[in-house]
Amino acid sequence: MKKELWLAAALLAYAAGRWLPPLGGLNEASQAALAVTVAGTILWITEAVPLGAAALVVIVLLAINPGMGLPDAVQGFTSEVTFFLIGVAAIGTAVETSGLARRTALYLARSAHGRPGRLYLQMILGLPALALLVPSAITRNAILIPAYREALDGMGVGKSGRAGRALMLALGMLNPLASSALLTGGISSIAAATLLGGFSWLYWFALMAVPYYALIVSGAIWLRLMVGRFEDGARQASTVATVTSFSGAEIKTLVVLALTAALWATDAWHRLSPAIPALIGATLLLAPRIGVLTWKQYEAKLSWGLILTVGASMSLARAMTVTGAASWLGGLFVDQLASVAAAPLAVVVLLVVAVAMVHLAITNLAACMALLIPLAITIAEAAQLNPLICGLVVTIAVDAVILYPVQTASNLLAYEAGYFDVRDVRRLGFGMLVLTIAVAILVLPYWSWLGLPLVRS
Repeated sequence: MKKELWLAAALLAYAAGRWLPPLGGLNEASQAALAVTVAGTILWITEAVPLGAAALVVIVLLAINPGMGLPDAVQGFTSEVTFFLIGVAAIGTAVETSGLARRTALYLARSAHGRPGRLYLQMILGLPALALLVPSAITRNAILIPAYREALDGMGVGKSGRAGRALMLALGMLNPLASSALLTGGISSIAAATLLGGFSWLYWFALMAVPYYALIVSGAIWLRLMVGRFEDGARQASTVATVTSFSGAEIKTLVVLALTAALWATDAWHRLSPAIPALIGATLLLAPRIGVLTWKQYEAKLSWGLILTVGASMSLARAMTVTGAASWLGGLFVDQLASVAAAPLAVVVLLVVAVAMVHLAITNLAACMALLIPLAITIAEAAQLNPLICGLVVTIAVDAVILYPVQTASNLLAYEAGYFDVRDVRRLGFGMLVLTIAVAILVLPYWSWLGLPLVRS
C-alpha cells in the first residue's frame, strides 16, 4: 500500500506542476519539465515501482509535455553514456563468463585469507591504483563487480551479508571518486576542467587528489561503521576453483580489454568518444570465432532497467536544460548564497548543500556541472571569492553526495548486483554530505598553499 501511495504522490506532483499556473520565472514548458523531474525523483528515491518502470513513466510524461513529443522524450537514448554502458556490459559479462572474474576472485580471496574485512580494506587502498590503470569508474565496476561477487561467494557471504553490502556500496559510491582525482578519469573531471579552464593533468591531480582521496578514506570508515561488524568468511575460499593456466576465452578477453583500454588511453590522438571503443570491444567479444560470448549470454546479463533509467535521466536532464527549468532551479540559490558573502566559509558550506539539492533533480553529471559551475562563478564574484575554488567545490560535491541509486551510472551498476537497497544509499549519502562539507573546509589551506586562496586579495 505504501508504494501505491508514493506512486500516487508522484503523479499528483506532476499534475500540479503541469496544470497549475507557472511560478514566477517559469513558463508552461519549464514548469512541466520540473514537474516530471519531481515525479521521477519521487519514484526513483522511493522505488514505488521498479527502476525501469519509473523510467518509462518519465518518458511518457516528457512525451506529453507542451512543446515536446516522443522524439524529445527518448533523446537521451542517443547519448554516448547509454551506448558506453551497453559496451561495458559486454565487457563485464565476458570477464565473468570467460573465467577471468573467477581467477581474480581467487586471488582476492587468497590475498585476504578468507577475511571479508581484509578484502574490503584491500579494495579501498587499491582504488587509486586501479583508477590509473582503468580510468573509467563504469568500466572498473563492469570488471570488478563480477570478481568481488565471486570472491564473496567463495567466502560464503551472501547478498544479505554486511560485507557484501559494504563492498558493493563502496564500488558504487566511493570508487568513482578515485577517477575524478584524475583529469582523464571521467565525465566529472573533464567537464569541470573544460568549464573552469587552465588545467594540466598534473595541476588537476595536485589540486584534487587530496580532497578526493580524503573522501574515499573517510567515506570508507563511515561506511564500515554504518554497516557494522562483518561476517566471518571461509578462510580458504574453497568454493572458488583453482585455475593454473589461462584458457583461450580468458586470453581473448584480455586482448580485447587491452585493445579497448589502449583506445581509451589515446583518445587525445584519435578523438573517438569513449563509447566507440566500448562498442568495438563488445562487437569483438560477440563476434563468431573471435569472441567469447553468445548473444543469449550477453542478453541475459544486460540490464534493461539500467539502460532505460540512464536514457530517461539523460532525456530529463536535456528537458530541464532546454526549457530553462535547470537555470531557474539553480538561480534559486544564488541570492541565498550571496546574502552570506561576509562569511566565506558559510558560502562554501551552503554551496555544497545547494549542489546536493540540485543534483537530486539533475542526475546527469555533465548537465549538473554545466549548470552549477557558472552559477558558482557568479556567486564567487558577488562574494569576492576565488571563482576557481568555488568551481572545484561544486565538482567535488556533485561527485561525492549521492542520495539514491539512479544519480550515477556507476552506482546504478553496483545497485543492480542486489547487495544493497536505496536506504543504504541514502544513509551513506548523508554521511558523505557531512564529510564533503568537512573536507571542503579543511582542504582550503592546502589550496591556498598551492596559490589558490579562497578570498581574493
